Amino acid sequence: MKKEHEKFPLWFQKDKPQLFLCFGLENLFPSTSPENFQQSLNIMIGGFMRKEPLNSTKLHEHPEVVALFTRVNWMPLFERIHGYDEEVIEEFLMSLRPHSKTHATISFSGLTIELTPEFINRITGLPLGLPWSKEEKPLGQVAKNKFFQPDEHPVEGKNGVIRTSIPHPWGEVSYQIMKYISCEGSYSIVYGYHFRLLHELRYGMDLPASRKLSLPYFLLQSLIECGTS
Repeated sequence: MKKEHEKFPLWFQKDKPQLFLCFGLENLFPSTSPENFQQSLNIMIGGFMRKEPLNSTKLHEHPEVVALFTRVNWMPLFERIHGYDEEVIEEFLMSLRPHSKTHATISFSGLTIELTPEFINRITGLPLGLPWSKEEKPLGQVAKNKFFQPDEHPVEGKNGVIRTSIPHPWGEVSYQIMKYISCEGSYSIVYGYHFRLLHELRYGMDLPASRKLSLPYFLLQSLIECGTS
């Protein structure tokens, strides 16, 4: 079983004062030496095996999903995934000090970094948008109810919707969101907070960035949750 502080992925280049963040079950960093790259990473959780991505190759097998993620400017972050360095993960997250929901500091490899949604926006290029949380369950329920068309019949599972019952291409979109953004729970169940992102991708693509859900804010919350668990 992986240590609790290894729950969320994050990319860091030691030779540059840059931090690339995306959070989920693992912590993924570009390795400082090519020989340290791993081809795959299997994690046993709650009795089942899941494999986290170490690059964006599999994502590119689904051009419809890539097109959606490109339109919302998520793809540049996913393209930065190049390998895995467990020592860097531990050193980084053990040094994290949260100060509020929107501010944490990290002293790492001689650098002191102020983590804020604005910092993540600047480094990753992800739009800043509106603060939100996966814990806002009533809003997730509303998004789920509004997502489906009258002729679509999702199948409810424990705590969410069974992914394979979601119409094409949204079942695959939700799967890739789980792999590259939330990376928690079972890939078979789509939770309410996933539907908030799905609803926005399906119906709110043309909204201005300032009115869309903030991935920088969400990712910072995930990192703080990881560092304080």
